[in-house]
Amino acid sequence: MYPTFKDIDHEQFYEGNIRMTRSQQDPYRKALFYLLGLTPQTRQHIRDIYDYEESCIRLEGLEQGWQTSSTLKLTRLAFNLFNGYTGDVETGRDHPRHYSPYHLFDTGLMPYFFEAIKLRYAEYARSLELPYFAFPTTETEPYASYEHEA
Repeated sequence: MYPTFKDIDHEQFYEGNIRMTRSQQDPYRKALFYLLGLTPQTRQHIRDIYDYEESCIRLEGLEQGWQTSSTLKLTRLAFNLFNGYTGDVETGRDHPRHYSPYHLFDTGLMPYFFEAIKLRYAEYARSLELPYFAFPTTETEPYASYEHEA
């Protein structure tokens, strides 16, 4: 499955990070880099959000002053798809309610969020790409050889 990109910068960021981290077969990083490449802010501050040396996310990236409401939503979803992170009430770092669909998907970036979910759960998303047959598909059932006549 090849995702839909917002623009050329988004696609180049994604492709470059996938190659650099050798993540061609890693659905976790595919979803992460796809989301973090959506905006100029997250691309510019990627090292605030992701530690390339340790190959892990940086939770303190959620608290940076450059974050906007939209970049926070995409960063939260990226972290959640990467390792299931949903905030931490005990440490006071982000509240789990911010990770609910009610809070995450209230943005114009939502179509791209679904693309990231399909990257992360590719084995389940494949069934969405299969053609839908409105008529029975076996030779023994009626309409199996139905062809539209012009």
